Amino acid sequence: MSLSLEDKIAIQELANTHVKHLDAHDVDAWTGLWIPGGTFEATYGTFEGHEAIKEFILGHIAAGKEDGARHVMTNFVIEGDGDRATVYSLVVKLQVAQPPFIIATGVYNDVVVRTGEGWRFESRKLDVDPGVFARQN
Repeated sequence: MSLSLEDKIAIQELANTHVKHLDAHDVDAWTGLWIPGGTFEATYGTFEGHEAIKEFILGHIAAGKEDGARHVMTNFVIEGDGDRATVYSLVVKLQVAQPPFIIATGVYNDVVVRTGEGWRFESRKLDVDPGVFARQN
């Protein structure tokens, strides 16, 4: 059974809610968007389970990496059937507390699953575009 339009909208809302909570530094709500054994993978490493994911983002925020940041999600491609789907999307991270500029861009590749609480991330992989690292040098 292919995904319904309602499922696709709910999955897109999951990704948008993810960055809403990140921008608000609402760590518990952000972490709660994964299934208990879910993984988050990025340049910083791979983090499995709610506690590891929460520890990572707490450290990331404490290091100032999210100060003044706003994330914009776009270009969603959602494919799947039944209770599991893959999601491709693009993210732009903006600095908005100072004169606005692009901090970074990247690609998310996710696996999401339907749960009793709605769609949740089983895995979320962020590939940050290399230009951000070239700028830092």
